[in-house]
Amino acid sequence: MSMAHSLEVRPPLLDHRIVEFAASLPENLKIRGGNKKVLLKELMKGKLPPSILNRKKNGFDVPAHDWFRNVLRPLLLDTLTPKAVDASGVFEYGAVQSLIRDHMERRVNVGYHLWGLLTLFLWMKRWGIQAGVPATSSQLAAAAVLTN
Repeated sequence: MSMAHSLEVRPPLLDHRIVEFAASLPENLKIRGGNKKVLLKELMKGKLPPSILNRKKNGFDVPAHDWFRNVLRPLLLDTLTPKAVDASGVFEYGAVQSLIRDHMERRVNVGYHLWGLLTLFLWMKRWGIQAGVPATSSQLAAAAVLTN
């Protein structure tokens, strides 16, 4: 995610000397009460505004909610079809359809749930997995190779 936002955050951590130095620091220079990164923030005083030094941690979110309303909508709808959902034997198409409709109409933000469903159904399709049908040894072996 850092690269997607034009941030280079990893290279300093690749230098073992920096990691060893940080590990050797006394704990009170790293954490003091509820404050973290104490030494780093002290070093940056006067170089960064207080609003930056004191702000809460803010991660980079994957915009799954928007993706499914836009660029990934065709993939979602082509994958979670009535036939595919019913064939899974795990989900009811009416419930999945309701979830998708509510998401698209912005009544709910369930992009992460839809992401999980999408990846599950794509995985099942890729490996020929059907719920309630025992997987063959070749399917299990191929899936094991993929996840290792």
